[in-house]
Amino acid sequence: MKKWNKAAAALLAGTMALSLAACGGGGTAETKAEGGSGDGGASAGGQTLKILLSEEPGEGDALTMMFNKWAEETGNKLDIQIIAYDDQLTKFPAMAKNKDLPDIISTTRLHQLYPEEFVDLRDSFDMNAFEASALKIVGKDYVSDKITGLPQQFTATCVFYNKDAFEAAGLEAPTADKPWTWDELYANAAVLMEKGGVKYGFAADVSRARYDILMYANGGSLTLADGDSFKVNVNCDANVKTLEAFAAANQSVMPQAIWSGATADNPADYFKNGDVGIYLSGSWNYASFVSDISAFKFGLMPSPKGSAGQSCIIGGSALAVPANAANSALGIEFLKWMYTDENFKTYIQADKGLSSLTSVIYEPDTDDGKADYAVIQGEVAFVTDTFMVDESSAWRNYKDNEYRDYLKRAVSGEMTAKEALDAFANELAESSSWAIAQ
Repeated sequence: MKKWNKAAAALLAGTMALSLAACGGGGTAETKAEGGSGDGGASAGGQTLKILLSEEPGEGDALTMMFNKWAEETGNKLDIQIIAYDDQLTKFPAMAKNKDLPDIISTTRLHQLYPEEFVDLRDSFDMNAFEASALKIVGKDYVSDKITGLPQQFTATCVFYNKDAFEAAGLEAPTADKPWTWDELYANAAVLMEKGGVKYGFAADVSRARYDILMYANGGSLTLADGDSFKVNVNCDANVKTLEAFAAANQSVMPQAIWSGATADNPADYFKNGDVGIYLSGSWNYASFVSDISAFKFGLMPSPKGSAGQSCIIGGSALAVPANAANSALGIEFLKWMYTDENFKTYIQADKGLSSLTSVIYEPDTDDGKADYAVIQGEVAFVTDTFMVDESSAWRNYKDNEYRDYLKRAVSGEMTAKEALDAFANELAESSSWAIAQ
């Protein structure tokens, strides 16, 4: 299986590997707009920044910490609104129409779905200060070169495991040199349930992006490039087999109710309380796990191999400024403050994630942290060409949550894997006017 832009992946991994060394001098992400400065162009204070988040921030949340730090330093105030991710997709268009927009949004998609509603940040920032892959996947408009969001969290999918449960079950964790296959993961998940003292051997976020790790590892994809256009490939034989295996695993080693839709429980909570031995999620959970897990030791393992190799999805959230917000200038001002080297270093040390600024690196302060971060770094090399083709197709502009819903219907047994993927393929083909590949 081809890997995405091997030279770029190696360069990015090498840049992030500097996080294990000392961080060089403190500069700033150069601002281009008039009034931009190394200190972020702080205002005299007395204004209110309206912020939209997708979930209530937890204790020690790195972004909230930075908002509070900025408010304290500048004398400005914060007005934080919480609208769940799925609700944002339906409510944002109405907010834009009614000119009832926040000044800044932490978002994974709104700025890409509605680029006309957001400020082009190329006018205010030097984009050479950012990791190119982070800008491309997280910050860029789907159909133009417009940068509608600055990467806040640059993330990679990864696999967490309960070290204590592994020891109790007599299992050795896989390594970069000797990764498991997905079949081995499912088999060892059963061993963990039998001998490791966990209720579930394996859990995965209810997310098409987490499930798609398996799809790409087995050589599948949602689309195929077709000249200047695309074909729908989501119902190919490889994808059907992957979904069948995942549905079977849900019946045997996973918490069935989560992916079947019978509960809205977060599998991250199952892992944190020791009920899950292996958890497929992403690097964004790492900081909270370090803070919240004390009853057992945890670590990260390299992604398992499928029939075509290993795979990873990179992504994250961006900070975006609606163009028609009442105080969009204050949103830009916060970004200029946030993306100085000094302030972004403070953020990334609290977030414990991959940095989107080339001049800033996360420095783990423990041996376990260094080992975990090395695994996260290594995952970036497993981003596949097939994932990049799917991203370039912007298929989610036509259909999005419908895909996840069909996956859940197959996992719950309401439909067979083939029925579910055929149904979604037909919907995507009709909405996009793309032909179905097979």
